[in-house]
Amino acid sequence: MEKTRYISNRGVRHELSDQLLGRIRETNSDAADHIIATIKDDSNCMDFRINRHTSSTNNIFDYFNGGKLHMPEDICPQKFNEELEFWGLPETTLESCCFTKYVSYFDNLNILKVLEEGECKRNFVFEKVAAMARGHGWSSIQARVWSVMEYPTSSMLAKVYLYTSNAIVLLSLFLLVSSTHPLFRRKLTKDEWFEYFTSEEEELYNDYWSINETLNGTDISLPSHVYREIDAFLHLKMITLAYFTTEFICRLLVFPLPWRGFITFLNVIDGLALVVMYMSLIVNQVNPKEQYQDSFHDAVHSLQIFRVFRLFRLVRHISGFRILVYTLRASMGDFLVMLLSLCTGVLLFSSLAYFSQDSAFAHIPDAAWWAIVTLTTVGYGDIYPSTVQGRLIASACAITGVCLLALLIPVLVNNFLLFSSHYVGIERRQNSKKEHFIRKQTLVSPK
Repeated sequence: MEKTRYISNRGVRHELSDQLLGRIRETNSDAADHIIATIKDDSNCMDFRINRHTSSTNNIFDYFNGGKLHMPEDICPQKFNEELEFWGLPETTLESCCFTKYVSYFDNLNILKVLEEGECKRNFVFEKVAAMARGHGWSSIQARVWSVMEYPTSSMLAKVYLYTSNAIVLLSLFLLVSSTHPLFRRKLTKDEWFEYFTSEEEELYNDYWSINETLNGTDISLPSHVYREIDAFLHLKMITLAYFTTEFICRLLVFPLPWRGFITFLNVIDGLALVVMYMSLIVNQVNPKEQYQDSFHDAVHSLQIFRVFRLFRLVRHISGFRILVYTLRASMGDFLVMLLSLCTGVLLFSSLAYFSQDSAFAHIPDAAWWAIVTLTTVGYGDIYPSTVQGRLIASACAITGVCLLALLIPVLVNNFLLFSSHYVGIERRQNSKKEHFIRKQTLVSPK
């Protein structure tokens, strides 16, 4: 007579028929090994126990008995994944209604790894520097100074340094922006005019100034479009240059970690901005005429854009900015899809617009510019179709652009919201670890 076997899981008994036992054996799982070993070791024991998640076990036995597999609402997908592995079931056995939620969870988990790894790395470096600061010697001095310069929450002095540094950065940006406005410019002096003139003009204007230094009664007029920034700006620029130079050298000297860690985006930008400022200063001193002519000085002056990137120093300690950076890093695949879709649309509609024989599109590159502006819903209006077929193509292009933005941009927004919702918990855990580490370091007396 066939004996009846039972599996008891936290008070819930499941009958284990020969057919059901055969299906479990086919999985070659830990559960199969456990059950077979129990039956083999004690053939008289027909009722044995396991300790697994109740709802998951019930659903899995329903599946073994011929039903459909669903994920319970009261379990984390990661925990349910452990149950599937224990019973040897692939995740594809889940029904589509639960499989979508299950896969979405692990997709989000992979995305969040970017945030968690970045924040864990920051916390690890903080702990390492804090531990070095508790020691002795030059490395301890390096770590303490670096903590002041890099971690605003480490001490009151670090906060003072942060506010001072941010004020100097804002002053530098103000000088860069305002120096391009006429309100902060002045006319050239006599000596500066001779730096501006060519050799032929120098003789003419030298006679002019030797006779009369005003324009009254003369037929000579000075160019009206030439200006220089006010003298106060030059002094302030020298102050900011001295500060950034001292700070950069100090950061180089006191960096307590392996030198490869010093090569970051912000440090590279600081170095390039300093090189550009010194190059511009040297060119002006060596040959003052260069600043008024089309020459190498124009190329150097255009590199002043690196000074604008110092703006990132103001926001690097803001959590929202870091979340945005993590979002961009995690969304590179979505960016590539967006770029590919945009390029496809540009090529398609620019070709259609050009071959529509509309006079507004002289060649495909012009039509491509129009397609980019239309697909991104900017609409400058510098190029627009005038024929019926051209307008039909333009309408399709505009509608396609709206659809592309409506479908692709929410993916980036969802990633940002996902990071924002999880960052609070990550930040709280990291802050708790920092506080515990600081208390631990305080209690340990230095050797």
